[in-house]
Amino acid sequence: MNDVAVSVALATAPTSAFVELRERPRFWFPLLLVVLTTVGLTYWYYSVVDIDWLKDTMFSNNPDLQALPADKRDAAMAMFGRGTLLWSSMISICLAIPIVFLLEGLYFLVAAKVTKISLGFKHWFVLACWTALPMLLANVVAAIMLILADNAQIAPSVLQPLSLNELVFHVPEGGPGYNLFASLGIPALLSWILMIIGVRTWSQRSWGFSAFFVLLPWVVIYCLWAFFAFR
Repeated sequence: MNDVAVSVALATAPTSAFVELRERPRFWFPLLLVVLTTVGLTYWYYSVVDIDWLKDTMFSNNPDLQALPADKRDAAMAMFGRGTLLWSSMISICLAIPIVFLLEGLYFLVAAKVTKISLGFKHWFVLACWTALPMLLANVVAAIMLILADNAQIAPSVLQPLSLNELVFHVPEGGPGYNLFASLGIPALLSWILMIIGVRTWSQRSWGFSAFFVLLPWVVIYCLWAFFAFR
């Protein structure tokens, strides 16, 4: 299968896709697709949003900033212009996404060594990259939301339209639990499901083993995140 066929198979016959990836592991196609579409969406957003309104929205709930004298607060906010926000966000995306995939691959490698699954780091990095493709669904929906926006006062949450925060909780930007709820949602769930299928296909172990293998670090991370977000 070529890369496009593997992408389609992940949605229609994921087991066959993971069989193919075990035999011919490669990662550049999903990695570049996720990074470039996310960077493009971010560039579009910061190019059209009302930047003064956005800064007020982002910093109005920041207690440290609000505690500053008015002149210092205005000076701090003046540092965050359209160009600064745009380029810092794009650079962060280009660095953060590959780093997250690398960390996922390293965790999978360690877990595989412990549980006697004889696959190397490249396979686990491949698993992390390909199972991130559900992010494209969120990017497509976010692009539709940008097209449909009737003014330039577009909340940052429009870039995460399928998150738990947008679908259920509606915590304002900077509110307690905002980042936690924004990181969870339909794309994350789909990615975890694909990871579990991938681990089961490659390891030939049970569904329970595969789910534990994949979900253990996420359960720990989100429990700690929730503890610090709501304490």
